[in-house]
Amino acid sequence: MTEEDKQLIAEYMGWKLSEWRMIDGSAHVVNPHFFDLNDAGLCVAEMWKRGEWQKFCATGFVIYFERERPSHVFPENYIAWLFNAENFFNAMSEWLKEGKK
Repeated sequence: MTEEDKQLIAEYMGWKLSEWRMIDGSAHVVNPHFFDLNDAGLCVAEMWKRGEWQKFCATGFVIYFERERPSHVFPENYIAWLFNAENFFNAMSEWLKEGKK
């Protein structure tokens, strides 16, 4: 995932990609988001709140079946594929770039 992808997702979520925090009495720049499964859960909740979860899943479904799925893998593995953080955020970035179709 590129920095552009991260920025796109951060804008959707209203996140800052870095911020100043006091740690042991001194200021440090930290990244409060790691684009891991915890952050994915926050994104799912936001999509659900906005009524966009099904649209996102449809985009992920297309990505999985048209590009990612090896021919020997069963379709029901889509959910397992989507809930790998890297796959989830790549699909989310693509969905956002396509205008949340």
